[in-house]
Amino acid sequence: MRDVYEMFTYLLVILISSVVMVMWLKRKGRKKKM
Repeated sequence: MRDVYEMFTYLLVILISSVVMVMWLKRKGRKKKM
């Protein structure tokens, strides 16, 4: 059960980081087009 919880936490961290990255890229892309 502990392994499942660790895996879930790891997945959550990846999801949050990816969302933050997308938002950051969108905000940066708004100032100057890539």
